[in-house]
Amino acid sequence: MKLQYLGTAAAEGTPALFCRCDFCRYARRAGGREIRTRSGAMLDDRIKIDFGPDSYKHELDFGLDYSAVHSVLITHAHEDHLDVDDIAHRRPTSAHFPEGEPPMIVYGNGTVGEKLARIHSPWLAFRQVKPFQPVDVEGYTVTPLEAVHCVRREEPTRWPVTFEGETYGRWEEALFYLIEKDGKSLLYAHDTDEFTPADMDFLAGRRIDLISLDCTNGRLDLTYVGHMGATENRRMRDRLLASGAADGHTVFVANHFSHNGLLPYDELQALLPGFLVSYDGMTVEV
Repeated sequence: MKLQYLGTAAAEGTPALFCRCDFCRYARRAGGREIRTRSGAMLDDRIKIDFGPDSYKHELDFGLDYSAVHSVLITHAHEDHLDVDDIAHRRPTSAHFPEGEPPMIVYGNGTVGEKLARIHSPWLAFRQVKPFQPVDVEGYTVTPLEAVHCVRREEPTRWPVTFEGETYGRWEEALFYLIEKDGKSLLYAHDTDEFTPADMDFLAGRRIDLISLDCTNGRLDLTYVGHMGATENRRMRDRLLASGAADGHTVFVANHFSHNGLLPYDELQALLPGFLVSYDGMTVEV
């Protein structure tokens, strides 16, 4: 399996829109790996993971051809992970295909389906997926897991999730994905906090080849629920190794960074021993 990180930032990008903080000023000067576009990835040059507002730039920058992509996995419907207006261009007049072209199938939760419902195109379809229910996607076994994201305590009856002894409601059933094929496996875990007990039970003993973890908070230790930082990434690595979900051969990657918690690339790497720190365009093969 080959996973290419196309964008590695949170919703505001890095340097962030309109921002004059010290890190954003540094990133503008330094360029290179310090420039991060909104999150997205490509699996084996054929399956797109998330389709955010920088997807068109990714297609140009990395020589991709979205006209040949027929499967997209969406983690959740936040605008930095699902740009409905851009996906809507896969329709007559905006795009041209030969007769009989199959649709591009977008996999995601019910909220994703609601947002896509206004698009009427023979070349676009939606399939709703549920946590822990595997689906076949072009010969890959894709299993959604329950992300700890889009959560609040005030409404614990809707899509409840238990996290660190508290019950939260989710206004959207955010997901992350375990993807398996030909004896190889990867876990793409963005946007989420540390995993729920149900996630950990499902993953135990699987010895996954590549685990990519949300690191939005970077160097910061924050108490709100919904994302991780370096501290949580190190703790999750230990938990996954202890459960047998990972072992000594597993490649761990930290990804999805907000400018608020970022350090220069080499300093961030030093904060995350045992991890690769993602950057736009990075490719990892397992």
